[in-house]
Amino acid sequence: MTEDKIISALIGLVRACNNNPKTADTDSLVIKALAFPLLCSEYDDKLLCKIIDEIYAEKNLVAPGCAVCTAPCGNTSDYDMRRIYEADDAIRKVKLQILERLQKLAAYACRGRESEIVDMDFFYKALSYISYDIDEAELLDLLNEAENTEHKIKSGGIQNDQENHKN
Repeated sequence: MTEDKIISALIGLVRACNNNPKTADTDSLVIKALAFPLLCSEYDDKLLCKIIDEIYAEKNLVAPGCAVCTAPCGNTSDYDMRRIYEADDAIRKVKLQILERLQKLAAYACRGRESEIVDMDFFYKALSYISYDIDEAELLDLLNEAENTEHKIKSGGIQNDQENHKN
């Protein structure tokens, strides 16, 4: 699956950001790459390779030593998506739902509504959680958070929340 390659590389980038500072471009690349499959309905291998190369280039800027490390720890490696597909049915279902929500939220952001996305940290947390072997309850909490964020965006609630916090 094409978007699996993007998600796999993105998880590696996000995990690199767990121990290294992001660049000024990291957040926008995460959003762009997550939204890519939804916003670019017709793409070929060349375009797919371009977005994945952008993710790798950003990861090398965030954690330059990892690309040349002689004893890689695996923290910044691409995620093996088979871990999702081979997981217990309930875990697989929730993780795929979280990814779907993240992609929708990223698409909202790409359509000029990024000011309505509450916290980029949520994207990083969610992508990290996808890579962890955690229980269903924690994943359901994350899915609920994503669904609530999407609902607030659709209803205009996030913008109203942000305005109320300024006052």
